Amino acid sequence: MRVTNSMLISNLMYNLNGSMSRMDKLNSQMTSGRKYGHISDDPIALIYSQAARNKMARLDNYLRTVGTAQDWLLQAESGVMELQTTLVNTYEAAVDAANDAKGAGDQSDKVKIAAMVGQLRDHFVDSLNATFGDKFVFGGYNTPGDPTIAPVDTTAAGVKAFTVMGDSPPKLFYNGFDLSQFDGWTYARFTAEPPAAADAAVLAELRKLSGDVLTFDVGTGVEMPVTMNGIELVLFMTPDDMGNTIIRNTFDVMQEFYELCASGDPAQDISKMIKPLQDAQNHLLMKAAEIGGRVRRLELLEARYEQDAINYEQMRSDAEDADMADVIMKLKMAEAVHQSALSAGARVIQPTLMDFLR
Repeated sequence: MRVTNSMLISNLMYNLNGSMSRMDKLNSQMTSGRKYGHISDDPIALIYSQAARNKMARLDNYLRTVGTAQDWLLQAESGVMELQTTLVNTYEAAVDAANDAKGAGDQSDKVKIAAMVGQLRDHFVDSLNATFGDKFVFGGYNTPGDPTIAPVDTTAAGVKAFTVMGDSPPKLFYNGFDLSQFDGWTYARFTAEPPAAADAAVLAELRKLSGDVLTFDVGTGVEMPVTMNGIELVLFMTPDDMGNTIIRNTFDVMQEFYELCASGDPAQDISKMIKPLQDAQNHLLMKAAEIGGRVRRLELLEARYEQDAINYEQMRSDAEDADMADVIMKLKMAEAVHQSALSAGARVIQPTLMDFLR
């Protein structure tokens, strides 16, 4: 086959274009730091890369949610411990009042104790109405200023989750629902299945309100309550004088203690208030421990998400990022080949017809 000058030039230009294309690809990898510039370069690797990016985006969202949930739980824990401190002070006052009744002190001191217990009782309700941002910590999905809750406590601060109504005796309401009506119920009556016909309506409403708690989606299919419903904090179990387990309302226990002290009657047996107050404290400590367990779960989730983020980042890097040492070496080799091709091509196509005529 006869090889002409035009054929040499054509083949040379074709090979030079291929060499320049390889150098362009290597140069793009070095300047961008990525292996591929188009999907067609390696579709499988890019599928892995996009999957890793999607996982990292979801993990980042979950990490932010976990951080917010931790803030809520820390606020709830602080609120429960404040309630616990209030009950501790009330319990100490009950012990003092019981000692006074035995003659260890002046009977008039009980009236002074009553004044203190009245303030502690009111502070207990204020603590139940603690807020974080624009939501109640223990008030479910009720928010300050919501006019739809009835009956309402119309104050400058808006509607409260827990309100006290009535005077003889005052009753505690949760979002308009009377919690004091359950004080003194037996445990069997409270948990009866099915409940008595007379109790069915109020128990159904109680269970509905008890399930009203703020929850966060902290993982795929994982929802966690980040607060605690106030009903769980107020109602607790304690034995009565007959040894039966009954349901008590912490507010009503404090109110009963207040009335015993305020009466100034030395015949009143104040020592009977010590056991219910102890059980109320233990109940709140159990709830604080439950919140602590949730915080620990979130810490474990956070650690796992951070490790998963590192793993997916490695997966993305393996699929996308170029090995700079390898790219630089290949680019230098391609440059040497291209320069050699240019040098050889210049000598091949240099002779012309005029050169032969000379």
